[in-house]
Amino acid sequence: MSELSREVLKYFESQGYDINEIAAEIDNLKVEVIRDFLKKSDDDKIYVIKRSGNLEEYISEKIARSIKNAADRNDKQLNSSDVKILIKDVEKSMKEMNRKVFRTDEIKEYVKNALVSEGYSQIYDSYVSYVQAQN
Repeated sequence: MSELSREVLKYFESQGYDINEIAAEIDNLKVEVIRDFLKKSDDDKIYVIKRSGNLEEYISEKIARSIKNAADRNDKQLNSSDVKILIKDVEKSMKEMNRKVFRTDEIKEYVKNALVSEGYSQIYDSYVSYVQAQN
């Protein structure tokens, strides 16, 4: 265990946190540290913290692919303009947060919200099923 890990654990224990609270705080801490670090950068890039913990640059085509895959999985069709509208909605939600880093699960929620708000309830059901199968 590193010195930093020992200090973090000592802090949380002194605050009376249980293991689930510690895990949640550490997840949030990672986002906050990366966000604060990226505030110093001049680029306009957005980053995603993957389930694996890796940090990747946000690529809208990956979101488009997951929406299309979810639709295809249940024999639903979306044309490219529909997908572009959904991506725009997702990116609007991200922009409103005024951050440079997002967890994968946050982006999935933005996708779900976009599907519902744009009236794609059948695609929403497919997407939820698709996401569950990916986990």
